[in-house]
Order: sequence, then C-alpha cells, then structure tokens
Amino acid sequence: VEICKLRLFLKLVAQLQSREQIEPLPDIDFNIRAGNTLVGFSSLEEIREAFATDGSGQRRMLYPQEEEALQRIEEKAKDADDIFRIFREMQTEQGMDAGAFAESKQDLRKQLAGLREELDRHLAGEYRINPKSKKAYAKWREGHQPFHWFVEFYGVMRSGGFDVVIGNPPYVEYRKAKDDYGIKGYATQSCGNLYAYVMERNAALVKKRGRSGMIVPHSMLCTDRMAPAQQLLTEANTVWMSSYDIRPAKLFDGVEQRLAIYLTLVGKTSKNIFLSRYHRWHEKLRPFLLQAIEYAAPRNWFVIPNSFPKIQHGLEVQLLEKLSASRNTTLHASKRTSKRNYYIYYHNAPRYWVRTTDFAPYFWNERDGEQISTQVKSLTLTAKSDAAAALAALNSSLFYWWFLILSDCRHLNRREIESFPLGLDRMTQDMKKRLGECAGRLMESFKRHKKRKRTSYKATGKVVYDEFEQKPSKPIVDEIDRLLAEHYGFTDEERDFIVNYDIKYRMGL
Repeated sequence: VEICKLRLFLKLVAQLQSREQIEPLPDIDFNIRAGNTLVGFSSLEEIREAFATDGSGQRRMLYPQEEEALQRIEEKAKDADDIFRIFREMQTEQGMDAGAFAESKQDLRKQLAGLREELDRHLAGEYRINPKSKKAYAKWREGHQPFHWFVEFYGVMRSGGFDVVIGNPPYVEYRKAKDDYGIKGYATQSCGNLYAYVMERNAALVKKRGRSGMIVPHSMLCTDRMAPAQQLLTEANTVWMSSYDIRPAKLFDGVEQRLAIYLTLVGKTSKNIFLSRYHRWHEKLRPFLLQAIEYAAPRNWFVIPNSFPKIQHGLEVQLLEKLSASRNTTLHASKRTSKRNYYIYYHNAPRYWVRTTDFAPYFWNERDGEQISTQVKSLTLTAKSDAAAALAALNSSLFYWWFLILSDCRHLNRREIESFPLGLDRMTQDMKKRLGECAGRLMESFKRHKKRKRTSYKATGKVVYDEFEQKPSKPIVDEIDRLLAEHYGFTDEERDFIVNYDIKYRMGL
C-alpha cells in the first residue's frame, strides 16, 4: 500500500510541464487503505444484525446497553467523518499552517483507532475470542486484520455505498486460508473460494444506481457449487457477462486460468442479463478484444441449472430456445430398463472436439497394466439403435456447441450429456438408422487416424495410449449435423451456423 501511494504521487508529478503547475497534493492516507476485505462490518445495519444474532444464529431482542453501544458507535463514526471532511478541506487551503495540518491528521487517526478498537472487540466475540485475553485477542487481530468499511469510509457508506467498485479478487480455495482467518455470515460460503466472498462483499458496498465489475474464474458462470454466487448476479438488476479461454491467447499472460468478467448496474426497475460468447483469440487481436464484445439476452438464463449460456448471437438464442423448448426428452430421460446394455465411451477433458466411441480407447501404464483411462467415462443405453444415434449425436458440432456454452469448457460432465435434449423416444427409426450409419463410418475414421503414443509419469511409470486425430473426420461430423438439423427442424441458417461453429480453431486454420 505504501508503494501504491508513492507510485501515485510520482505519476501525478510526472504530468506537470513546469514548476508553476505545482499545487498542494492531497493526503491520500485515508483513501488508500489496507485490511481484510472479508472480515469486518460494512454498514451500521450489519453491526446491528451482529448484535441481534446469538451464537447459534438465532435472532433476539437487543438489551438497552447494546442499543446504547450501537448509538455510541454511530455517533463516533459520524464524528470521525466530520473530522475527515474538515481535514480534506484543509488539504487544499493555500498557506495552511503545517502544525495545524499535522494536528488535525493526528486527531483523525486517534478517532478512527478508538472506533476500530470498539468494533474489533465486538467482532472478536463473534469469533468466540475473549478481548480481555490480550494474547488471544492480539493473535486474532493480526491473523484476521479486520477492515470496517463503516468506519474507514463512513461518509460513503452512510450515503448508500460506492458509486463504482471494481476488482480482481484472489482465486484461492477457502480451505487454504482457514488457518489464517475465518469468515462469518456469508451466503456464498458454500462456494468454497475467496473470490465468491469478495463478490458478495462487493454487492454490499455498491450503492443503488451504482456500477461494479470483477474479473473472476470462468467456472463461476457454469458450475453447480457456484450457485450462490450466480444468485448474487441474478439479484442485480442488469448484468453483463463475458468469458475467455486460455488458448491460443489468454487474458493474463502467465496465468493458466479461464476467466470471466461481469459488470453490474444496480437499481434499475427491469432486470436484464446480457451474455457473451466464450472468447478465443490470437495475441495480435488483444487491442481489439474488449471492443469487439457482443452480448445477447436470452429469456431463459438457465437452460440447465447453474449455468449461464455463453452465447452472443441472436441465432444462438434461437437455437437454444428451440432445443430447450422442444418436447424432446433428454439423454438421461431416454434410458430404459433392459437386460442388455450398450456402452458409449467419452473423453471427459475435450478441447476442440468431443470424442465419443463405441469402444474403449487403448491405454496401458507400467504400474497397472492395460485398463480404461481415468479420463474416459462411459454412458449406458439399453437399445442398439439408441446407442448408435447417441454416439453420432455426441460427436456432432451441435453437441460440441452445447458443451462449450454450458460447461466449464474443460470438463465434460454427465450433467451436460444427460441434459442434452436428443429426444430418442420421438426420433424416427429411419433417422436412427441414418445416424447409426454415420456413427459406424466415424468409428472407422477414428481408428484410421489414430496414433499410438508413449510417455512416462512419475506416479505410474511408462504410459502407452492411442491418440485420435479428429479433423479428418469433419465431413462425417457435418453429415451428422445435417441429420440432426432435420430432426430438430433447424433452418438452413441455423444448420450452417452449427456446422461452421468455431471452425477456425477446431480445424487449426
């Protein structure tokens, strides 16, 4: 923080063209602050809530002495804010006596320190730390570093909050921070990552009609465990969301993290959520990346639970609505009981292609011998024609689009597969037959274009496996997509969009 202040002053001075332009620089000690964003009180209402809740989380009436304590805290905060406003006015006065200025600053420091101490003592009690135990209390304060927004920015918070809050929060699992400090009272606590808690704190700091923006992991938009964080965004009145891959270029050089940017506008009467595509780009396009963002506004935010679709074209909205509004049953609902099972194998970590086969790809390692790779999962169907049709569909560009817009773009989970509205129960036998024929030719193509690779890992020793080149099979995949377009009733434009979706990167053009 001290370095930040110094660099800011140097930047200000560097803008001057001559000595005559020099003016008194403002004291920024009370504007640039350090502390734990997640521990501390953000408002008087939050303090009142803490007073009125017992250790088990139950509500109770305040005692008269607690009401007095709350009133005392608010009066002290108001006094500190009055002193701060006077101090700020003194900074711009010409000819101000340096001694008076220093004395005013010292008074403000004392006022804030006393208020911090009172709030810290009460907060320590929330953590079941006895403030009278000097050693335990000092250790708690050092580890938690409470930051009370209500104190440090009283004037701002009393007026409703900040006009703008922006941030790049830490992407750290909460379990890794627990040894240093704990958090209390967060609705997003089950998310298990610090960035979700910063999102919640952010929402508490922005005033009505205010704006905020955060750079967070892309998985926030599309994973079940981040549902509470997603709920925060759906409660905001207007939200814009965009997400970014790490290949071929990444948002931050050196950070292997798929990221998303969300922007919110709080306080409008109508709620809107605007979504953008999953961005892939080459480094030379970086200067134009943010300028080129386009947003779409689907009526149905969650086609499957806890996943905002990453789409930007009106055509994609049409496709999504056509799929989700159809009477087609999902793959999960299409399974029937039978004495005979047919297995489909899929690789659960696709990049540019979803690879699904009717055979288990070869895999052997020195430690365990020949087996099915841990990255290959299976899906069971009970009719041969259904299995063949599903095999074709899961290799299609349509399903790849479905996977990319709804998943974390790294892991193919059963959620994305079983929610896919394929509608095997409504599909004609002729369509199943034609899809099955395509699937058979596709499997032959896969086998022709495989290579046996060898490598080694410390844990398992030598490893031998089959690697598949899928680009040569694109004409067969296109044929599958044309059949699926017929099955769903897509327009020519919708079909062509799917056939050519993300083709530049998938085909390595």
